Amino acid sequence: MEDGLGGLKHMLTTVFLSGFAGFMVIPVMTDVTVAAVCSGPEDSCSLAVYLTGFQQVVLSLYYTSLTLSS
Repeated sequence: MEDGLGGLKHMLTTVFLSGFAGFMVIPVMTDVTVAAVCSGPEDSCSLAVYLTGFQQVVLSLYYTSLTLSS
């Protein structure tokens, strides 16, 4: 069994690192969206809340589809 997984270590490492990087990007996208939308003098940030929620739904569906397809 060790020989079978030995050849896949580089692929598993790549999948792990890409997934980890993807999960690190999600909070940064939320912060950038809130900063861009809520930069006005009157802070009505409800649009930013909806946009970040939409971003998180789309990204989670994307990562789920990647997981199911492999």
